[in-house]
Amino acid sequence: MPSRRVARIRSRRSNQNVLGFGMLAIAVVVASVIFSVQGDGAVSADIVTVHPVVGQFDTVPIPVPIEPVSAGTILKDIRFQKVAFPRHQIPVGAVFDIEPFLASMAIAPLPANLPIFEKNLSVNPSASNPVINRIPDGMRAITVKVDATGAVEGWASSGAIVDVLLVTAQGTRVVAEKVRILSAARSVNPIQNSSSNRVPSTVTLLVTQEQALTITTASPHGKIAFALRSLGDEGRWRERSYDRQRLQGEGAIKPEERVTGYLRVEGKNSRQYSLTGNRWIRTEVTPSNWLKDEED
Repeated sequence: MPSRRVARIRSRRSNQNVLGFGMLAIAVVVASVIFSVQGDGAVSADIVTVHPVVGQFDTVPIPVPIEPVSAGTILKDIRFQKVAFPRHQIPVGAVFDIEPFLASMAIAPLPANLPIFEKNLSVNPSASNPVINRIPDGMRAITVKVDATGAVEGWASSGAIVDVLLVTAQGTRVVAEKVRILSAARSVNPIQNSSSNRVPSTVTLLVTQEQALTITTASPHGKIAFALRSLGDEGRWRERSYDRQRLQGEGAIKPEERVTGYLRVEGKNSRQYSLTGNRWIRTEVTPSNWLKDEED
């Protein structure tokens, strides 16, 4: 029995080996047929080059100011350049062609290198004049000449509140208080920073009718100067004039006048007054007869 079983196992393994060799032989034959059909040429594949497609924005040339523009400027006096902007980023109301608006005026400041808008332009003189629009009923606007010292080094610009002084050879007098500046050197824009500060040669003031008459009458008699005050200061001048005699310490006492009284107020800021005739006059000099009494 054992010998027969061993013989069967050997016969079965022999058959499996024969089957395996047969399948291997078939595979070799199929491979040889394929290579014979293709020939001896090398196997290659075409290289496909793909260029990415990038979407391009539809741009439109827009006229823009080369430099900032002040309100009240006529557009024909402005230098423009054209800058390409993506169409979908251009705001509604932007001006695409500047030619029809060359006779118009800017009624608002125009920034540089940005589109301008029709609502900021006007051909109506009253709408395009920024000074007229700021004059309330009953008030007036007058212009005076100033220099660096009169205009407080240029800080007395649009929107500032000043007191108007008349400076003559005899002294200085306050001729108007709490006056608002409408424009300086034809600009209604307030000073933004010290680097852009320019000293104006003319300044337009918003005044009452009485102040207009006073300042206009005073101007030919001396130099107009401003005293800049804070926006919330509502105070008035304690003394509205100062003459040359007081500056020289003469106390406005004439040599021929007789001093009949003398008063000295002690304190942080001591003051002296002399009685001459029927009036007390502030003086910087102690009368000689009182000085002698003090020494005694």
